[in-house]
Amino acid sequence: MTKAEKFKQLTCTQNVRENLRTSSVRAAALIGAAGAFEFVLRIVSTALLTRLLLPEQFGLVMMVTAVTAVADQFRDLGLSSATIQRKDISCEEVTNLFWINVGLGVFISLVICGVSPLISAYYRDSRLTLITCVLATNFIFGGLMVQHQALMTRRLKLGHTSTIRLLSSLLSTIMAVVMAWRGFGFWSLIWREVARSALLTAGMWLCFPWVPGLPCRKTSVRGLIHFGTDLTASYILASVSSSVDRFFIGRYWGPGPVAMYRQAFQLIIAPMDQLFSPVNMVAQPGLSMLQSDDARYRRFFQKVVATISLATMPLSLFVAVNHQEITRIVLGRKWADAGVILMILSLGSFIKWAVMPSGLVLISLGRSRTLLALSVVNSIAVILFMFIGVHWGAVGVAVADAATTYLMMGPRLYYSFKHSPVTIGAFFSAVARPAIASVVMTAALLLVHVILPGLSRYPMLGLNCVVAPVAFMSVWLAMPGGREELAGHFADLRSALQKKTSAARKDEPVVVAD
Repeated sequence: MTKAEKFKQLTCTQNVRENLRTSSVRAAALIGAAGAFEFVLRIVSTALLTRLLLPEQFGLVMMVTAVTAVADQFRDLGLSSATIQRKDISCEEVTNLFWINVGLGVFISLVICGVSPLISAYYRDSRLTLITCVLATNFIFGGLMVQHQALMTRRLKLGHTSTIRLLSSLLSTIMAVVMAWRGFGFWSLIWREVARSALLTAGMWLCFPWVPGLPCRKTSVRGLIHFGTDLTASYILASVSSSVDRFFIGRYWGPGPVAMYRQAFQLIIAPMDQLFSPVNMVAQPGLSMLQSDDARYRRFFQKVVATISLATMPLSLFVAVNHQEITRIVLGRKWADAGVILMILSLGSFIKWAVMPSGLVLISLGRSRTLLALSVVNSIAVILFMFIGVHWGAVGVAVADAATTYLMMGPRLYYSFKHSPVTIGAFFSAVARPAIASVVMTAALLLVHVILPGLSRYPMLGLNCVVAPVAFMSVWLAMPGGREELAGHFADLRSALQKKTSAARKDEPVVVAD
């Protein structure tokens, strides 16, 4: 078998396309299971590290990652999405994309090292120079794994990627806790990030046995780069928007308030990301496969939005109501100021995650230029609102973040769905039931706080963990079509599991993401 034939066999998506529902549900279930373990790991590690380290030590690393997060978008150049989105792609094309990613990773690493003194000058802290240089090595590791991860995502082999991420996080976190316990301070956080990147790269190469050759000059990837460039610009703007909070708070208020804001941000982002990622990772390749079938495309998108809303909407409002209890239990007494910030960010997250899949419509249909235009407008709004909000400290920045989410929801939906099989009505039809159930659940939780105001934080949080699902599911099942939709979710999961079991009995290869 030639190298090209082996590559074609590794990347063939025909069987996946024919069994898309089963493959998608199974892939999402596997990612969700791995994500649940990773979420628990993140909460436990945060609880340990916040008690071993000072807020200022977290803040130093967070201020640097505000810069590296933006630069990281240049390393990818949107070429992973280009690999996933293409119906057919050759070994030579992916080889060229691989070397582009590696070259960019090395180049960006050197540039970040070069500007590290400027970063220290901006934040007025000389310690940031060396921190920045060490963290810059992550770009090299990232460039080496971009295409391997994209090829596995293309085949919906997302169980592999989730397992790699989980093991990398586990090993690097253990190392960080031990280092923090032994007195290494903020260096324990820095080396955690470097170790995680190295482990991720090694894992991707081990799980996807493709070794790129030398660049192929005869094979043009200009079209892929053009598509990827628009995406990269969009991702850079999104990254800038998500880093502006650290730029402003760090500049005007110092590392302590940065840490308060970002720890609150992570408390809501961590669970949301674990719930959103499984569906999102399945949605992009799934929608790309259905781009020529309008009816299936629309139904698939609605299923994606409904599933994300079912998971994220109730959790957002649950965290908002119980912000004080969650902050004190997870972070400890010295992080009490993060509670109000957590509440505000959670209210913004209520609709944010449901709207996010609208960008996948533009990516899957190849409309990267529209995505770029929306990103420009959104970034301008975020920067303007946060520049105003920073005068009131971290709380003002949190309010600005939530306000921008709701302000930009209308334009994002309208221009994302324009000239696509999806309509705004289809979107709101998908989110209506989880939104209503979540609001009623919130009323029940607030009533518990009013009736039992003197209850301590552990019993209060435990009681609300019982009240919330009971109230949510009661409202869901009481609404017209609620039982049928819930049964549909269980049927999808059961179908995926039965497919795997049946194929295993026959001792046949299973064409699902495992």
